[in-house]
Amino acid sequence: MEKHLEGRAKTDGEQAEFGIAVQEFLLPPPDDLAKFKEIDASIVAWIMQHATKEQDSRIELDRKELDSRIELDRKGLEADIKFDSDRIELAKEENGIVKASLWLAFSVVVLFIILSGVLIFLGMEIAGTVFGGAALILCVQAFLKFGRNQKQ
Repeated sequence: MEKHLEGRAKTDGEQAEFGIAVQEFLLPPPDDLAKFKEIDASIVAWIMQHATKEQDSRIELDRKELDSRIELDRKGLEADIKFDSDRIELAKEENGIVKASLWLAFSVVVLFIILSGVLIFLGMEIAGTVFGGAALILCVQAFLKFGRNQKQ
């Protein structure tokens, strides 16, 4: 049986794939078949029958290999999709936590400003002003820190 070797390589910039294909011709050259027929007429039919079986077997083997590659690719894509959906869910949870934190910070600041107003109304102007100013500074600092973290 004659053999034909063929090499190929391909790359997508990140991964490289190399392969060598070996092609075996299932039937001998026609001159050899004629010589076999001279020896025994039934041998050519036997060679043809076995070549057909061999070809069917190779086709089945190639189909199984292709099916397994497709299955591996499918599983890889499913894993990528699951990973991406998990990341999206995590981002949604983090977004909800951030929104709740901002509302809580805003509520605390409003409460501190109201408390500061009450202190000023009760005649403790210095304590009320310091308390309100400190609350306002803490609020601005928290919002600026939040904005800086969002940019990163």
